[in-house]
Amino acid sequence: MQASFQDGGKIWTCAIAGRLLRGRQVQVRVAVIGDRVRFKEEPSSQGLHGVIQEILPRDNQISRPAPSGGRRQYQEQVVIANLDRLWIIASLADPALNLIFVDRILAAASHQGVDCGLVLNKVDLKKAADPAPVRALYGSLGYPVQLCSALEGQGIEELRKALSRGIGAFVGLSGVGKSSLIAALEPGLKLRTSRVAEKSRQGRHTTSTSRLFPLSCGGYLADTPGMREFGLWGMARLDLAACFVEFRTHEEGCRFRDCLHDHEPDCAVRAAVERGEVDAGRYRSYLGLLEKLPASLGDWRDRRN
Repeated sequence: MQASFQDGGKIWTCAIAGRLLRGRQVQVRVAVIGDRVRFKEEPSSQGLHGVIQEILPRDNQISRPAPSGGRRQYQEQVVIANLDRLWIIASLADPALNLIFVDRILAAASHQGVDCGLVLNKVDLKKAADPAPVRALYGSLGYPVQLCSALEGQGIEELRKALSRGIGAFVGLSGVGKSSLIAALEPGLKLRTSRVAEKSRQGRHTTSTSRLFPLSCGGYLADTPGMREFGLWGMARLDLAACFVEFRTHEEGCRFRDCLHDHEPDCAVRAAVERGEVDAGRYRSYLGLLEKLPASLGDWRDRRN
């Protein structure tokens, strides 16, 4: 296993010490984009090479179950670590807007205490969905929402300002335009882009590995491969409600302190949904995630055995 990273303008290609790999079968990758590491330089005639000796403790990480199915789905796949802000890239058309995916990423980020923003891309397309209701909903929940067109440059300068500090990351479904947005932000990178498939209207993978780019505006931006699915990792059912910020003003009115806001009687959150005070689509996203989570954190370990 190898990793490449930039240090003071130099790019090092590093292997990972074997002792770090032992006993880590529960994770798909040991080192990920955003990790802070200590490494030892190794002599090489092929450039700057080293061996990673230590991976420093992470401030946060965005993880999901490995998406390949079978027993492997009970391995943790860390997507990125040590973020200052995660930007979810969603497309208003080609592929169609998918708010269930958006809600899943927001829940994962909230669980890790990572600030999140939403970029609605492809506003220039004639068949683009109306962004106003989405902007109003997520804006009311405290998430910054940016309208963009990578093709026409709309919103690019505002997004560049938002990325001018710390480490940001783009995460999204395949085909939503992450690489096109990065190319618009930093034209000199000359990233490869592609169109969605004509028959399926699904995105194609144009980014196959995670990369961290230094931006001319001052920050760093991580680009992750497009996803077709995203599940929550390391969270129990009782943890999920705290990841939906709009539940917080209502759940104190629930009869039971451990209410899951599903079928329990006298649930104040479900009553708020019926009154229109909590968005019904967001609530459906919550129920879909709740169904797939274990009752306790110990169940994650049991699933792996």
